[in-house]
Amino acid sequence: MLFAEESTAGLDFTGGAAATSTLITFLLGLGIVFIGLVALILIVKVMGWIMGKTQKPLPQPEQKAEPAPVQSVPEGDRGEIIAAVSAAIATVLGESVSGIRIVSFKKVD
Repeated sequence: MLFAEESTAGLDFTGGAAATSTLITFLLGLGIVFIGLVALILIVKVMGWIMGKTQKPLPQPEQKAEPAPVQSVPEGDRGEIIAAVSAAIATVLGESVSGIRIVSFKKVD
């Protein structure tokens, strides 16, 4: 034989002893994981409490005057709007403005 046989005297894991050993190992592992998770929760809570006490309050932003209402474009400048939209679309698509045909242009409320 290449390997020497080890003595297993006194280590009888048959029947109830094997089940008891397995149950103890399971409960020990489960307990360690539970204790670790509780410790992590406590550490996070304590760190949050410490950071809340040591953090300086943020300055409140000053109240600014309300912005001017948006002015609608007069109907007479509709051609200029269509030209600007056409130029923007042509730029995004990488084509010339003459290659784009706008069929409909409606105001959405």
